Amino acid sequence: MADSGGERTKTRDVDDLLADVDDITVDDGDATTGSSTGTADRVDNRERASRGTDQGGSRLRDRAGQLFSLRTFVVALALTAVGMALGGFVPLVGGVLGFVGVFVATFVLGAVGDRSQYLEAGIASAAVAGGWSLFGNLTLVAVGAGLPLLAVNAGIGLLAGLVGHYFGRDLRDGLTREI
Repeated sequence: MADSGGERTKTRDVDDLLADVDDITVDDGDATTGSSTGTADRVDNRERASRGTDQGGSRLRDRAGQLFSLRTFVVALALTAVGMALGGFVPLVGGVLGFVGVFVATFVLGAVGDRSQYLEAGIASAAVAGGWSLFGNLTLVAVGAGLPLLAVNAGIGLLAGLVGHYFGRDLRDGLTREI
């Protein structure tokens, strides 16, 4: 009990010191007024201005961070690339199993992740499937006849990735829900 009371005093002391520093460092170009109410008004105005700027910028960063996570995208890209490669090594059915590998990779991402990452999983799946198609049919793409094939494979990869992530999220929800 005594420790928490001591911590409160320390916190108030630090806050008081910070307020004193703010009072000393306020620069308004007017050296004629030295009243505490003028200083308090200036400090309040600065705090309001800094809160508005900080909140606006951090809100935008928070929303962007909630919509798209670069770290999750890189993980999804690596998982889908490994899934596509492992599925693609099987002779005769490697093309189809590559998309099954994308499905499994995004399924794992959905089952393990603590939040839904549809955007990252979808973009990574489409990019890997499109890239796989690009390098697998480089001659057709160079001639121009392979672009529809590239688009179809990227679309199938996108669909496989989103469906895999959906089922992974559904499994996670089913396993973690209370009965």
